[in-house]
Parts: sequence; C-alpha cells; structure tokens
Amino acid sequence: MITLLTSAWIAYSAACDYEHQTEIMTDRLHTQPKLITLLKWIGEGITAGKIYRGYSQEIEELKAITAARDTYKRRAILATLVFFIVSSVFLGFIYVALSKTVFFLATMLVVSLIALAVGLFAPILMIISYKDIPILGQVVFMFQSKGIVTTIETLWTSGNLLVAIPLFLFSVMIPLFKTIIMGLALLAPVHPIASHSMRLIKHIGKWSMADVFVVALLLTYFTVNRDESTNAEVQIGLYFFLGYVIFSMIV
Repeated sequence: MITLLTSAWIAYSAACDYEHQTEIMTDRLHTQPKLITLLKWIGEGITAGKIYRGYSQEIEELKAITAARDTYKRRAILATLVFFIVSSVFLGFIYVALSKTVFFLATMLVVSLIALAVGLFAPILMIISYKDIPILGQVVFMFQSKGIVTTIETLWTSGNLLVAIPLFLFSVMIPLFKTIIMGLALLAPVHPIASHSMRLIKHIGKWSMADVFVVALLLTYFTVNRDESTNAEVQIGLYFFLGYVIFSMIV
C-alpha cells in the first residue's frame, strides 16, 4: 500500500512538473519572445559571438527545459505503470492468499480511491497549437493543460455554472458518494444498511458520467489531433481516472 501511495504521488507530482515545464517552454515560443530571439541571433551574429552571446545562452536554456520536461514525462509514465502493475499484483495476492472476498473488495475500493484522487487533480489533456512562420520558425499560439478539477474551476470562474455544476456532481461527488456507500456495505454486510446501500448504488449509478466522461475525453483527443497545427497529448490523469472507473465497476 505504501508503494501504491508513493507511486501515485510521484506520478501526480511528475505530471504537474511536466505541465509546468511545457508551459515555460511554450511561453518562449510565442510571437514576441520569438522576435526577441531573432534579434538576439542577429546581435550574436554581428559580434561573431565574442561580445554578445544572448542567443546561445537562450538555446542552452531551452535545451535544459526540454531535458527536464522529458525527464518529468518519463517519470510520470513510469510511476503510473508501477501503480497499476503493483495494484494488480497486490489485489491478485490478496484474492489468492486470503480467499476472502470482503478483503479483496475493500482493498480494491482503497486502490480505486487513490486512482480517483490522482485522476481528479492530475492533468488529463495537454493541447499545443502552433504554426511555422517564415524567419521566426515554429511559433506557439495556444497552450492549454486541462484536468477534471481545473476544468470545473475554469467553468465556474468563467460563469458557466450550468456546465460546471453537473460536471462537478457527476464526475466528483457521485463517484465519491458511490465509493463511500460501497465501503459502508462492505463494513456491515449483514446490517440493513448494506441492502439499502446497494439499492442506492443502483439508483445513482445510472447518473454517474464517469465512463462517459472518459470516452468523451478520448474522442476530443482524437478529434483535435487530426489538425496538423495542433498537438493533443493525453496525460496520466486520464489513465488514473479510467483505472478508477474499472476498479469501481468490478467492486
């Protein structure tokens, strides 16, 4: 369990660092910074790099940012793989060794909660819009990195309450509520609360848009990626959220 928590935290923090480094990199590739870079290149060319080396220094900084970005990306992917591999082995061991369904389901509920937490707060989709411009080269016009919680927050602050509130209910509150109810049913299987809980799960389950939300994100990803000037990249938050959906369905 410590390994699961550690790998989930590393995946989340590395994904956030990757998002931050990508934002820094794209900020340097907007039109105005690219014009400044062009002037630096001209200045360094005039002085033959002996008096002014601003362009070379900027290139070195960009290489360092790119290297750090790639490192964080590999770390996030590796930690995500470790989480799901260890969780599968751990759940399989409990199922075989203990031979008690209640322990197996309780453990799977805990794992699903961890996956849900990362899936809600980690980035799920990163979009970069760019275009090659003569002389300036590749110029970035737009960078966005979205997560479930950040998307809800953006919708709320922009006044789109009719979208923000249902998304918050269906993608955050209902999954949490459903998981808590299943936990109560496991803790007291012979208590009347268990039968009431299961009936309640059947009623609220049809309103849960968790799986629909994951499919919608995938469709958005493939649709956006068809544009040659736009690069859309799925982030680890989507895989953790999808993991929660699968685990909760099994439970």
